Amino acid sequence: MLVYAAEITDSIKRYNMKIAFVSAEVYPFSKVGGLGDVAGALPVELANLGISVNVITPGYGSINRKRFPIQRIPYRFTVKIGGEMIECGVSRWVSAEQPKHCVYFVENEFYFGARGIYNDANGRAYDDNNKRFLLLGKAALEIARMPGERPDIIHCNDNHTAMIPVYLKADPALHHDFKNTKTLLTLHNIAYQGIDSMDHKDLYGVPDDFFRPMAALEWWGQINPLKAGIIFADGISTVSPTHAREIMNSEVFSAGMQNIIRSSGKTVYGILNGVDYQEWHPATDRYIAKPYSIETVEEKKYNKIALLNDMGLDQSVVNKPLIGMVSRLVEQKGISLLIESIDRMMTLDIGMIVLGSGEPEYERAMRKFARRYPRRFVVDFGYNNPLAHKIMAGCDMFLMPSRYEPCGITQMAALKYGNVPIVHKTGGLADTVIHWDGQSGNGFVFENYSSDDLIKPVRDAVTVFMNGKEWRRIRLNGMATDFSWKRSAQQYIELYEYTCQVL
Repeated sequence: MLVYAAEITDSIKRYNMKIAFVSAEVYPFSKVGGLGDVAGALPVELANLGISVNVITPGYGSINRKRFPIQRIPYRFTVKIGGEMIECGVSRWVSAEQPKHCVYFVENEFYFGARGIYNDANGRAYDDNNKRFLLLGKAALEIARMPGERPDIIHCNDNHTAMIPVYLKADPALHHDFKNTKTLLTLHNIAYQGIDSMDHKDLYGVPDDFFRPMAALEWWGQINPLKAGIIFADGISTVSPTHAREIMNSEVFSAGMQNIIRSSGKTVYGILNGVDYQEWHPATDRYIAKPYSIETVEEKKYNKIALLNDMGLDQSVVNKPLIGMVSRLVEQKGISLLIESIDRMMTLDIGMIVLGSGEPEYERAMRKFARRYPRRFVVDFGYNNPLAHKIMAGCDMFLMPSRYEPCGITQMAALKYGNVPIVHKTGGLADTVIHWDGQSGNGFVFENYSSDDLIKPVRDAVTVFMNGKEWRRIRLNGMATDFSWKRSAQQYIELYEYTCQVL
């Protein structure tokens, strides 16, 4: 069964709620991708709407503790992972603007304090990430049972925290103090399932029955925490209505989880992510050369000139379409399709800037195109937040050819900057970008995943770009859209209440 959070009855009575929001990354303390953005912005809006939110996340060594007033609290506990007893401390940050929004950090020097989020300094995943995030899940339960902090909902996010519902249901006597607490598991990227070797089953702390063939944690002879979380969570959501349909109806989009979700008998709720407009708004952006708004969109051109200068692009591009892309260079993001299409795109007399890093073969291909098209095609590897903002403000078009995209946030930010998106019709891209038909729309969309189908909307966008009046209308349509987190937070509150009272 599939419905959307917006369809949950409005007759459910609102009441004061306490949410424990558990995430492996939380902006601005830690961030690798969209999960960090969501965990940073959604709890703030929930708190603004009157919900008490305790975010729980690891206290990584990469967190800038000089920037944030994070304070240790006198609470310690021990967690058993396999045969190891792991002692943890707790730190806390409370928002000065919104006291209902609090972030708790699980402190352990070996597993978190001396490390980054997922990878070491060389970009290699830590060998014991399985153990680290099992620790996060069990530690989150210890923090959630502190006096006065017992939640109505534990909101789990992705595979890193998917074992929390399993622990609560596997041993309800041990966790009797959570008997009135429900769990919600949000699938931000269902392809990342935390697959682990069956050799590590002793780390998980649940009976052997959970690992038998076809059992909750077993997946083709391996351990799959996300599968078990789907089975045991009280509620399941994902980050856009279209992606909810995709994972329910496709083995490919669900990364093999379609039948697991269906057989669980649960509803999948699709709630579109939002954009933090305090961070992403051209009128207040501290990184761009000249702020502008929907009323002064003509001043966007000054940001284009500055971006061309900063990136060493030919100044003639100022009067030509400039396409930007900010993305991980991985297959999911459509990079192989992009590589197949770039030569044909460049015949359209455009400039292009790509910001991101990823698979070595894709990075090599990007370098090749930069050499082939000097001063017209530029690539910057890594993640450069100021440059990402400058690309939003300085480019004319924003390309997202993702093979699949559960939600996507950058296309929503691009719209607010008058940076016209060109996207594949999938997931949240389909929910936010409306194809320009000559009269209405805010971007350009291609449906079939092929190079020919990608080239067509790029060519159409270039053609419309040459018609200044029509191009301005598309830009203004995009800048007028509202994908604020307030709308999303209201839908999550409805889902929390429905989960508590109905599920």
